[in-house]
Amino acid sequence: MITARDGFTLTELLIAMAIGGIIMTALLQLVFSAQRLYQTDSARTAVNQNASVALTAMTNDLRQAGERLTRDFPALSVDGPAGQERVTMRRSVLDAVLPVCKDVKGGTATDVVFISKEDKGKSGTLPPNCKDSSAEVGFNEWIAYRKAQGGTVDAFIYDPVTGLGETFVYDAEDGSGQHIHRGGGKWLNDYPVENKPRVYMMEQVSYQQSGTYLMRQVGSGDAIAYLPGVTGFDVRPITLNAAGAETTISGNFPAAPLTWKDLYRLDIVLTAQQRAGSQTVSRTYTSSFVPRNVFSEDR
Repeated sequence: MITARDGFTLTELLIAMAIGGIIMTALLQLVFSAQRLYQTDSARTAVNQNASVALTAMTNDLRQAGERLTRDFPALSVDGPAGQERVTMRRSVLDAVLPVCKDVKGGTATDVVFISKEDKGKSGTLPPNCKDSSAEVGFNEWIAYRKAQGGTVDAFIYDPVTGLGETFVYDAEDGSGQHIHRGGGKWLNDYPVENKPRVYMMEQVSYQQSGTYLMRQVGSGDAIAYLPGVTGFDVRPITLNAAGAETTISGNFPAAPLTWKDLYRLDIVLTAQQRAGSQTVSRTYTSSFVPRNVFSEDR
């Protein structure tokens, strides 16, 4: 009796190997697909979380614009090229606003700002809010605040006629009670007394895209990286025209005859991306809001 020996023929082995290869390829594709899905989901989750937190904090900052400020002050401003705008929020932290009682010259390093009558013989040429004593305009409140903040704070000088202003460091005052001290640097603009410029104890926060980062700058400090992976940052001030239709303002805002209180809505369109492994996810978010002080009574 002839018996067959157990085993596989070459053909059977080749067929088995081919089937095994197909199964392994399918399994690897499934694994790689699952990995890509996981990476994509991780990137999507990360970009959603980062952008959501950043937008929430940013809009909370911007909503505070205009506190204790008048209509003629740039409490919320937008400047810069389209798609790379800088949006800035300003609010006064004290009720006391100091008058400027002596010309300030742009380009100079003059380190004092007179806030009361420096020469009574010329008092007739000074604005009526320039008093004999700085105490009459609330300077004691400024001194107390500066000391409570560690001795150095940001102040903001503003000319309501030209619309020009700038942040400077207020770090001291002298015993005469006539002026406050500027902590270094040069003035960018002229501030003639006849224009009735004024000085605010100011909180200022700016946001602007730089490269692939959204940058945040507080006062006169350095801008810091706030959100990475940013590929687009578009700020759109929207007003209502005479017919009640929405108008998106291009260029700087506000520009005469508009003021920050004419803002109907501010749209911020942010595009950000996140990479996880080999997968990159890009998402665009739009946040719309109105600074709450737009609705406050004019001061």
